[in-house]
Amino acid sequence: MVEELANYLSERDIEVLDLDGLTLPVPKEGEHRILIAPGYNLVEMMEEICEEETLSEYVNKELEQVQRLSMKDVLGKIVASRLSYTDIALEPEELEGKSFEELYRSYSLLWEGSEMLNEEFGESDAEPFDWNTSWVQGKVEEDEQVILLTLPAEAGYEAPLWVPMGGYNECPLPEHQSVIFKHFQQKYQIKIVAVSEDTWILQAGKRPQTFEEALRLAKEHFIFCQYVMDGFPTLGHYADYLMKHDIWYFWWD
Repeated sequence: MVEELANYLSERDIEVLDLDGLTLPVPKEGEHRILIAPGYNLVEMMEEICEEETLSEYVNKELEQVQRLSMKDVLGKIVASRLSYTDIALEPEELEGKSFEELYRSYSLLWEGSEMLNEEFGESDAEPFDWNTSWVQGKVEEDEQVILLTLPAEAGYEAPLWVPMGGYNECPLPEHQSVIFKHFQQKYQIKIVAVSEDTWILQAGKRPQTFEEALRLAKEHFIFCQYVMDGFPTLGHYADYLMKHDIWYFWWD
């Protein structure tokens, strides 16, 4: 499995590491050092993509689309997709031109009446996700190895295209992940830390400076990945967490 992934990624700067004695990569200025925990779904997506084109050809093609899309465009597509499975379905065209807050209000209808949507400030005592070698070992499905992918600082948002996962259940498409990461990279100087077939771990280089900014960021996270709210009683508590900690953990069922 690792060998297959490494072959697909051979055009990039990669290193295969043994789990035995593994130490987590230390972030470096000017680059993203991304730990890839191999999984069957990752291999299957790579195989499907590379049936008719190389991975780099796929990335270059998808980047053209990424450059055309804004963060709000993508959030609108995600909201429309989520609502399409409910009685309050909206077509993507119906969400075009809507403000971010209007998009969020449409999305929040999925949890109408839930205390989780409370936007009032809440003091969070949650600790950041402890990503460690035990987490990595738990994600590796077969080989006792992982891959370390290095991308230039400015190209970090390309990571979801080089390591495509998602497009199933509530997990957004790789190109949509890329647009969202680009936004986070520009605004919060994120580093891409790790990826598995159902998880992205990011580290913010800059935190929101006000509660209002943190609440907006919390809503962006919530639309991108509803499961960020696991362990937080309200959106206000999650916003407080984002003002205190740098690790962002996105996981999809």
